Amino acid sequence: MRKIIFVILLMLISIPVYAKEETFYYNSERVESMWITKVKGSEMRSAHPYLIKKRSDNTYIFCLEPFTLLQNDTKYVESNDYKKYGLTEQQINRINLLIYYGFGYKNHTTPTWYGVTQYLIWKECDKEADIYFTETKGGPKKALYTKEINEIEALIKEHDIEPTFEGNYQISTNEELVVDSNIDLSNYEIESNAEYELKDNKLIFKNLDVGNYKVNLTKKTNRFKSEFMMYYSTTSQNVIVPGHSKIYDKNYTFNIDVLKGKVSLSKISNDSHQKLKDAIYGVYQNDELITKITTGSDGIGEAELPFGEYIIKELVAPKGYKLDPNEYKITIDENNLDIKLTLYDDKEIIKVPDTGLEKHVNFGMSLIIIGSIGLIYGKKKHYMY
Repeated sequence: MRKIIFVILLMLISIPVYAKEETFYYNSERVESMWITKVKGSEMRSAHPYLIKKRSDNTYIFCLEPFTLLQNDTKYVESNDYKKYGLTEQQINRINLLIYYGFGYKNHTTPTWYGVTQYLIWKECDKEADIYFTETKGGPKKALYTKEINEIEALIKEHDIEPTFEGNYQISTNEELVVDSNIDLSNYEIESNAEYELKDNKLIFKNLDVGNYKVNLTKKTNRFKSEFMMYYSTTSQNVIVPGHSKIYDKNYTFNIDVLKGKVSLSKISNDSHQKLKDAIYGVYQNDELITKITTGSDGIGEAELPFGEYIIKELVAPKGYKLDPNEYKITIDENNLDIKLTLYDDKEIIKVPDTGLEKHVNFGMSLIIIGSIGLIYGKKKHYMY
């Protein structure tokens, strides 16, 4: 039994794994008005760029070796090992960006766009060669198709721009957050648990409740349904089939923390330091009463407030105490979320009304004192006689 298992395993190990093969072709379809010339050392070659396709589905593909002959229907082996092609990862990334924003992108659909894209790919693949446009076969170098070249390069440059988003935004419930961007937001899918408006390339958030919100932006790079693939052959031109590349993926996230501040009042008697209840303070903003704060039996009163500047003043003093004449200015922001104020009241002095009783009492007492003195004096005089 063990021998049988060993033989089966050996057979499985011995089964060769072949890479997927593909064939490519071109016919008479070429960019008739375009001449591309390559000069390297003493060699000079000029040709019209041909539009090459994959045999299995007629997808347009691009060559990776300038002016190397492509043999129709030669069998190719797929491999994305860029070292097999004498290229670096950076070169492959740029080639994929040239493919994405070149031929087939939006209105880039004419053979001219194919030729310009192939020209830029060739220049990236062989940087030692001088590759340029001419008006005729073997003619002098001409600055042709600059509009198309500049447009592709501008799109690639924009692709590489990192947005100026902050990682975290802190705002108050009454604030509007406007996130202006240096990237074209129409090229991104936006997901968020916060309601927003996209206007004039700005993300506008408003009327958000207290909480944490996440905003995720993903670049729309859905031109291709499958991954890009390179194919090599020992007898024919190496090629690349357009497809999705990780270099296309751009994803950005930022958070919004919506906060409220809090003001806490502690009301204390100025002489006994007793905690005072039933003090009522008004909270004003721009001379408008926003809310009232009433102290409880612990002498504490609180209110939640959005960011801003406020004036606090006492409206009703605790029973038996004077009204606090002071006004207290506070500022609530992301650096001052919890404001604590200790406020003091003086006891009210109760005056007794003037009834005249004090004058009558004093006058009576004076008569009594005078009479007493006279009585004593009379007795002393009588004694002397």
